[in-house]
Amino acid sequence: MYAANTQVWFAFALYLAATFYFAYLAHRKSSKTGFMEDFFVAGRSIGPWVLGLTWIATAASGGTFIGSPALGHTFGWSVMLWICSYMVVATTGFGLFGKRVAELGRRTGALTFPDLLRDRFESQAIGTVSGVAIIILYIAYLVAQYVAGARVIEAVLGVPYHWGVVGFALTVSIYTAYGGFRAVAWTDAFQAVVMLIGVLVTAFFAIRKLGGLQAIYDGLQAQSPELLSTPGPQEFLPVPTAISFFFVWALAGPAQPSTITRFLACRDTKALKRACFLIGIYIALLYPCVIGIGIMGRVLVPELETPDHATAATILAVVPPVIAGFVLAAPMAAIMSTISSFLLVTSSALVRDLYERNLPGPLSEKRARSLTTLATFGVAGLALLFALDPPDFLQFIVVFAGTGLAATFFFPTLLGIYWPRMNKAGCMAGIIGGFGSFLLQYLAFGTKSFGGFDPFIWSMLVSLVAVVGISYGTPPGSEDLRERYFPTN
Repeated sequence: MYAANTQVWFAFALYLAATFYFAYLAHRKSSKTGFMEDFFVAGRSIGPWVLGLTWIATAASGGTFIGSPALGHTFGWSVMLWICSYMVVATTGFGLFGKRVAELGRRTGALTFPDLLRDRFESQAIGTVSGVAIIILYIAYLVAQYVAGARVIEAVLGVPYHWGVVGFALTVSIYTAYGGFRAVAWTDAFQAVVMLIGVLVTAFFAIRKLGGLQAIYDGLQAQSPELLSTPGPQEFLPVPTAISFFFVWALAGPAQPSTITRFLACRDTKALKRACFLIGIYIALLYPCVIGIGIMGRVLVPELETPDHATAATILAVVPPVIAGFVLAAPMAAIMSTISSFLLVTSSALVRDLYERNLPGPLSEKRARSLTTLATFGVAGLALLFALDPPDFLQFIVVFAGTGLAATFFFPTLLGIYWPRMNKAGCMAGIIGGFGSFLLQYLAFGTKSFGGFDPFIWSMLVSLVAVVGISYGTPPGSEDLRERYFPTN
């Protein structure tokens, strides 16, 4: 462990208290809509500031604050190139999907991402298959977040890993089940502010302690010149991998079901535009500093028990003790906000998409509440079991889950909301083709498939060809359905 004192404990306790307070306020604010609409999309009432901050708080996960600095600590400056295309993810996400998804959500009453596809193609099978894919891949995502949270607690507070991961899972599950999407969004907004302040403060103190950028360069040069150039140590970033991740970060984020949920929950188009502008500024400040913290940590704390301790060790090495505890809340905020969002999406897939939408009759509000709570804790418990045996680099799990979701849903969703000729056969082919080819490549080749490219690249192409080819090769959907989604006047 690198440090632990009463100030750190106090700051963590204060941060958790504030998080639960926001969840309490969200729970008290009841809407006039039914339970399902209120719990899953907050009655479609989210404004620009909360929308933007909840989006970035979900995107900036444990992979951002723990996994990426761990890679920076291990592989040096090449990680900056590895992550650079994330600078445009807000533009691609909000530009490609935001306005259209929000419009369709209000028109059709869709509450979840599978709702959107199910209703667009009038297919229960599409909704069910989408729900199953979400559950599988988001459980992998949750495992990474649990590992990240437990690593922070382990490094900073001295709590053994297994106890930390159990406490972390329980804490986030409680406030997610208690307050639903509104609680998730409000706590995300608070956590996003904590995250940015924490990162900027850490970067400032790290640069000051090291004596400037030239001193950082010299420190890395003394350890290994490979830390200063691509492809980095151990051939971390060869050209095919660099090309792969340029597309991974720009395209994987917009296709996440958690992102689509935020579009469904937004108040109006004006809120979307303002949120997109806010996110662009936030990302430009956040990500260079996050990677920089890991790289500077290589000079400050070259020896770590595990690379995932890089963020916590760097903070404790440079930030004055009186504020270190509050700064350490930044990675906690990132992790908790992401877990709560993913728990909500996964529980909605179980309750809404696999259960309610396949019932012959309506689901009562009382039954919906109890099933949603049960699903939230059930998913959390399952992810916890996998997190008890953590991997060396959690960022690799984040990449696997994020690219798997994008390979499965990007083109079926994008073409589904913009292309009138697309039909349910094409949508199903795109989902199964993307998901199946992605898993097969990972099983056969790992993270480097044909030509050295990430499996994501080939899976996206398979999904696109499947959607277009099968849609053209089978009869179009009904005229009434096309008119409903693409009115001619």
